[in-house]
Amino acid sequence: MLKIRLMRIGGRQRPFYRVVAVDERAKRTGGYIELLGTYNPLTEPKDIKLKQDRIDHWIKQGAQLSDGFLRIIGKAPQRPARGPKKKQQERNKKAEDAAAKPTEAPVIEEATVAEQSTETPATKAVTPTEEPVEQPVIETPDPTEGVNPVEENPTQIATEPEVPRNDEKESKEKSERPA
Repeated sequence: MLKIRLMRIGGRQRPFYRVVAVDERAKRTGGYIELLGTYNPLTEPKDIKLKQDRIDHWIKQGAQLSDGFLRIIGKAPQRPARGPKKKQQERNKKAEDAAAKPTEAPVIEEATVAEQSTETPATKAVTPTEEPVEQPVIETPDPTEGVNPVEENPTQIATEPEVPRNDEKESKEKSERPA
C-alpha cells in the first residue's frame, strides 16, 4: 500500500523533512517513489512547500496519509492530552497527602467526642471505675555511668591490640641496628 509520509533528512537536533510518496513497508529514510514537498519546523513560521497536484494524484491512486503529514497540514485528529511527567505526579501526590493529613486529625477528634456524648449517665454509673494501675518501672543501668571519659577511650575498648604492619617492622629494625 502507498503512503504519503514525512522522511527526516535533517541532522541531529536540526530536523528537516521531505514529504514523499512511498511504499508503507519501506524504511523511514529509505527510497521513495516521488518527492512531494518539504517541511522545515525550525523556521518561524514553519516552512511547508507542497506539490498539491501530485499529492491529489497519489491520493486518487489510493495512497494513505500518515499522521505526521496530517499533523503538519493541520488536518490530523486531536491526540489525547499527554499525562504529567513523573516529577509532576510526585509533587501532586505530596500535595494531596499534605492536604489529606490535616483533615484526618479533626475527624478523629470528632469521633472521640461523639463516642463520649453517646454514653448515658446510667451506663457511666453501671461500669465500675477503674483506677490506673501503676506499672513497675524497670531501671536499666547506664553503661556510661561511673566511667570517666578522659581515662577510657571508647574506641580502644572495642578494638584488638594493634599489630605493627610489615613496613613498620622493617623501619623499627633499621633504626635499632647499630651503624
